[in-house]
This record gives sequence, structure tokens and C-alpha cells, in this order.
Amino acid sequence: MNDEFFAEFDALFAGIARKAKPGGFEPNADMYLSADGRSLLVNVEIAGADPTELRVMVEERRLFIIGRRIDRERAARGSVLMKEIAYGDFIKRFHLPMAVAYDDAAASYRDGILTIRLLVSEEAARPARRTEIRMTVKRIPA
Repeated sequence: MNDEFFAEFDALFAGIARKAKPGGFEPNADMYLSADGRSLLVNVEIAGADPTELRVMVEERRLFIIGRRIDRERAARGSVLMKEIAYGDFIKRFHLPMAVAYDDAAASYRDGILTIRLLVSEEAARPARRTEIRMTVKRIPA
């Protein structure tokens, strides 16, 4: 069953990676280590992204975020006079400074910020593993 999951994720990742344009946008991000040293918190700024288009994956000590931000109303606005907001497919890659526990990873999207919480692994050595993080997405009015 895991092989099917990884095959599906690999196909999805490869498809999005092919579509991502060279020099495409990379969202801004912050990474924090909690005061007690037990968890990593990653915040990624992707306002306007559809949460159903976001995928988060951890593989060994790497974190991948794949997604898309679409400007659905561009044609209705008229001629562009200034353009600073990037749209389209993106891939954001992080090298994690320490090993993390895969089973307790969580992600949520609120107010344009994708928040990923990863617990620091207590195991000194563990086998290589890869998993997609399931997200809880709730749009909460500001």
C-alpha cells in the first residue's frame, strides 16, 4: 500500500516539477525552532493560493512544498501598470537542520500563511523515509 502512495506522489511531484517554469516564484518562508527544542515550525507566505492545490512532503531532512497560485481576476482588472505579485506553479525546498518525526507532522493554511509543524526526532538513527503531510485547511474570516 505504501508503494502505491509513493508512486502516486512521485507522479504528482514529477508533473508539477515539469510545469514549474525556470525562474518561477518561490514563496517567502520562516523557520523556527521552539524554545524547548522539540519542534520545528515553518511558515510559508502564499496568500491567494487554493489550499487544495498545496502539497507538503518530507523526505529525510528535506521539506518540499508544491503548489499553485492563480490570478483568476487578471483579465477583469485591465492593463497592468505595476506587477510585483507572482502567480503560477511553485516548488519551495528546505533543508531541515535536524531529523524530524514523520508521523506527528501537521500542516494548516490560514490567512495566506501555510504553517507546518514538525516534531524533532528523538531517534538518533532511523531508516530513510518519505511521507506526504495531510493538511487541515480551514478558512477563518479575519
